[in-house]
Amino acid sequence: MSKEFYQVGYQDIQEYNKVLEGNKLYVQKKTQQDPDYFTKLSKGQQPKYLLIGCSDSRAPPNEITETDPGEIFIHRNIANLVIPTDMNINCVIQYAVEHLKVHNIVVMGHTFCGGIKAAMNQDSVGGLLDLWLNNIKITYEKYQRIVDSFTNEDDRVNCLSCMSIREQVLSIWRNPIIQKSWASGHPVMVHGWLFRVETGYIEELSIDQAIPDEVSKIFNFKFPEKVEEYLNSPKARKSLAGRSTKFSRLQSLLVQEVKLNVDEDQILEELETQKDLFSFQQDIE
Repeated sequence: MSKEFYQVGYQDIQEYNKVLEGNKLYVQKKTQQDPDYFTKLSKGQQPKYLLIGCSDSRAPPNEITETDPGEIFIHRNIANLVIPTDMNINCVIQYAVEHLKVHNIVVMGHTFCGGIKAAMNQDSVGGLLDLWLNNIKITYEKYQRIVDSFTNEDDRVNCLSCMSIREQVLSIWRNPIIQKSWASGHPVMVHGWLFRVETGYIEELSIDQAIPDEVSKIFNFKFPEKVEEYLNSPKARKSLAGRSTKFSRLQSLLVQEVKLNVDEDQILEELETQKDLFSFQQDIE
């Protein structure tokens, strides 16, 4: 074997050991701050959020939000996609909503996303990845007029990332698990975030559909009458009265104030008037 091979192998081993040493430093730091930190952590988790993010190593959810283990329930995949037939993500959503009782789900994409760029440029990355990225191409086809209006490639990728985040948020609203949760008196808010790798800041995106009732009626479920009977029962009213007043007020406000039947052409026109929101060139300059 060549000398270069041994050098590369030795460097890889050093990098690997560096990660394990980093874990020891992490434990030392935490136990110095609180000797019982890991004992408390072992008692269980009560996260307030489910975050669905990209697997990109530049977008670590806990680090960029200054949160500790146990605060965010996290699922990550290539390009932060929420595909209705993906059993993995559906199990995560169900566990987060029905067992951990989270009230907030966040879909977080990021700028300079390789998956978004590959789908937009029609680059074949091979095998299952091409099939996975087809879901982004569907979004690109829907918003191509907006995306292609940018001359800078990075801006196009950035814009498509925003559009993809929007579609994943809507996919969650259409999910039977979320609709059932709302019907049973457990409101779950869904948010769209764009993490700007070039600045480190998170931007909360404005999504026109804010509650399940505003999703196309095609996706609205007709739950059994037993659900309605339960919601009108004294037991349900007592249970709902004990829930967080913050989310009760928020649910009521959204149901009353957010309008129904948003026209797709209207959305596109509004997006065109706010194109500067998708560009990061001004931020850098």
